[in-house]
Amino acid sequence: MSRPARRDQLLAAAERIVRRDGVGKLTLDAVAVEAGTSKGGLLYHFASREALITAMLERHLNAFGASLDASMAEDAEPRGRWTRAYLHSTAPLDGPTDGATATGLLAAMASSPALADPLRERYAAWREKMADDGLPEADAMVVALAADGLWMADLLGFSAPVGAQRRRILARLLELAGGVQSAMAAPSPAASRAEAPASHRR
Repeated sequence: MSRPARRDQLLAAAERIVRRDGVGKLTLDAVAVEAGTSKGGLLYHFASREALITAMLERHLNAFGASLDASMAEDAEPRGRWTRAYLHSTAPLDGPTDGATATGLLAAMASSPALADPLRERYAAWREKMADDGLPEADAMVVALAADGLWMADLLGFSAPVGAQRRRILARLLELAGGVQSAMAAPSPAASRAEAPASHRR
């Protein structure tokens, strides 16, 4: 097995532990067992738990970047394209696809703030792209901050909006990002009445 493939296998094992057992159970010994390798083999790729978590965060950010690229590739309108891609990738209609891993990484960064440095660097680069997206700066920032807030509410279970309410919020944010109400558009009044408020579904 090539070194990059082995490294990815080890990171996937670490992610399984975080999803299944929580970040508190993420140790080098546990990852070695999960991946079916020796601790020495693991240390060849990751010299410490911190290095492992940093690599996990980079892997998560790279996947997010790929989602951004895919969303932009499907958007024919240049103005606001990056901001709309950020909205779609950060706050999808059905919520995060791997919330457990993201929550674990957030917890790890909270215990050791230096681990968040790669995320801070990416955010700075994203903000620069947003500033050059052809939208009023305030509108682009409102969309980005609202998307981040939805993402955080989803991860932490803070009564995040769902159903018709979420569709209406995302549709409004999409308008601010220069898009149109399409798949995110609010349902008919009858459908809206059929769905209870988010606060009653939690």
